[in-house]
Amino acid sequence: MGALSFEDRRASVVRLLSYGGLVPFVGGTALAWMAEGDRQAAVVRAVVVYAVSILSFIGAIHWGRVLSGREGAGRDGGTSGPAWLAWGVAPSLLGWGATLLPSGLTVPALILSFLLAWAVDRSAAADGRYPRWFGTLRTRLTIVVCLTLAALIPLAG
Repeated sequence: MGALSFEDRRASVVRLLSYGGLVPFVGGTALAWMAEGDRQAAVVRAVVVYAVSILSFIGAIHWGRVLSGREGAGRDGGTSGPAWLAWGVAPSLLGWGATLLPSGLTVPALILSFLLAWAVDRSAAADGRYPRWFGTLRTRLTIVVCLTLAALIPLAG
C-alpha cells in the first residue's frame, strides 16, 4: 500500500483534531444533564464559553486563507479578500454578542451563529476556496455542535 499524499495526510489530521474538538460539546452536554444546581449551571456556562471560542476559531480560518495569499483560489480570483477578512471577525462578534443576551437566548443565538458560519463555509468550499472534504467536515461538525447546544436549551434558561 502506498504512502498517503500530503493532501490526504493533512485532511486526516484536520479531521482527527476537528472531531476531537467535539469532546467538550458532547461531554459537556452529557455532564450538564447529569449535574444539578450550581454545578449544572457551571457546566452549561463552560460549554457556552467553549462554543464562543470555537466560533472565533471558525472565523479565523478565513483570515488564515487570505493572509497566506491563497485567496486567489476562489472563482473571483481573489478580489473579495477584504470581504473575507471582515467576515472572519463576524463569528467571534456573534458569539460574544450571544453572551450578552438574556440567558434563555444565549444558546439559541449560538446555534444560529454556528449555522450562519456553516452556510458561509459550505459556500466557500463549493466555490473552491477550500477542499471539497472541508465542506463535508464542516457539515458533520455543525450538526453535532448544534444538536448538543440544542440539548442545553432547557438547562440554560
